[in-house]
Amino acid sequence: MPSDTRRDSFLKAVEARKHSMYRVALMMLRHPADAEDAVSDAVEITWRRLHSIRDLEALPAYLMRSTINACHAVLRKRRRETAMNALEQYLPPVQEETPVWMYLGNLKERYRLPLLLRFSENMSDRQIAQILKVPRGTVSSILSRGLKMLREQIEKEEKGCG
Repeated sequence: MPSDTRRDSFLKAVEARKHSMYRVALMMLRHPADAEDAVSDAVEITWRRLHSIRDLEALPAYLMRSTINACHAVLRKRRRETAMNALEQYLPPVQEETPVWMYLGNLKERYRLPLLLRFSENMSDRQIAQILKVPRGTVSSILSRGLKMLREQIEKEEKGCG
């Protein structure tokens, strides 16, 4: 059983990050039930490994990384189980006030996830780099390229519709 200090830090980190973890999982998995399962798995895994986390300040990043890993596990399992012929059933409902999320869903995960963390979760390059385990400069490059791809998608659709 973790010490009271570790337990309290864990509870505070989960409470502070639970909505962010769910949004990231939902964006990656595009299915609410799978997103809830992934977040639940991430919290459980982090709890079981709490004794091995040296720096409690890193707990929020650890929770987010665990969520991403849990999402990858769900995606691997999903790939094995189904051919995913009907991808539309996994797409989140499009909200008219935020059409950019529709475009964001079309990007590869390499670009989608950092953009989601930056603009939905207001994370810095340093925080994103820590979560994704890549250099900060790589995060900046990925964000720049991802924004360029989003811009191109939007301009392409505007030209096609206009």
